[in-house]
Amino acid sequence: MAVRFAYKGVEYPTALKLSKELPMLASVLVQWSEDADWFAANVASLCYDTDLYKPGSKVATRVVEHCRDSGHNTVLEHNVFSFVKKVPIFVARQDLRARHASFDERSLRYCRADDGSLVYYTPKELLQPGRESELNQWQYVHEQAIELYSRLTDEEILEGEKARSVLPVGIATTYTDTRNAWAWRHHSMKRLCLRAQDEIRLVRRQEVNQLIKVAPLLFGDLNMPCYMQNQGCPETKTCGVIELNETSRLAVAYERMLERKEKHPVE
Repeated sequence: MAVRFAYKGVEYPTALKLSKELPMLASVLVQWSEDADWFAANVASLCYDTDLYKPGSKVATRVVEHCRDSGHNTVLEHNVFSFVKKVPIFVARQDLRARHASFDERSLRYCRADDGSLVYYTPKELLQPGRESELNQWQYVHEQAIELYSRLTDEEILEGEKARSVLPVGIATTYTDTRNAWAWRHHSMKRLCLRAQDEIRLVRRQEVNQLIKVAPLLFGDLNMPCYMQNQGCPETKTCGVIELNETSRLAVAYERMLERKEKHPVE
C-alpha cells in the first residue's frame, strides 16, 4: 500500500496535520493499492486461466476492462483506496449512507474548538450581490453556535457529546473514508450525476480525478452514468439538462462521440 499525506505539493507528517490544513470541500487520496490495475488483472487471470505476460499488456488491459464493464465486481474489490476529507456535516452524512465503506470522523465529543478548526460552509448563492442580508444572517447563526459550543465545552458547562448538538450541519467535519475499487465506482456514478447535490458532486469529482491517476484502468471510464458505456441514466426524473437517447438512456452527445471514434479510430 502507498501512503502519502500531501495537499497541493505540501507534505504533512500525519493525517491530523493534513486535515487541519484542508480547505472546505476538499478530499485527498492518502492511501491506495499500488499497481491496482495489474493486481486486478492477476485476480481475474486466476479466475479465467489467462496468461498476462506483463503490466500494461493488451491482455491485461482487456481482462480488467471486461471485469469492470461486465459486473465481475469481486475482481475490483481486492484494491482499496482511502481519502481524508473536510466537508460540511450535511455532505458527510450523504457519504455515510454508503455501503462497503469504512469511516473515522473527528469527534466533537472529544475535540475542542480552540485550534480554529471549527469553520462553516457558505453557499456561493449567498455571496451574490443583493444577498447581503441573508449572508449576514447565515454567518451570525454559525458564529454564534461555534461561540456557544466553545464556551460550553471550555468552561465544562456541558460535556462535548451534549454541547455538539447546538452546531448546525453547515459546520465542517473531517474524516477518513476507505472503500474498495468497486464501491468507489458504484458510489461515484451516483454522486457524479447532475441530480446529485452540487457540493457532493464537486467532492466526488475531485476523488475520481485522483483515482484515475493511480489506477487508470479501474477508474478511467468513470463519469456521469449517461456518459458511460453499459450504463445510461437510471433516473425516472432526469436532470433536464442533458439530452438523452430514449432507448439507450445515454447522452446523445456521448453517443455521437462514440460514433466518431468508431469511424475514425486513433491509430
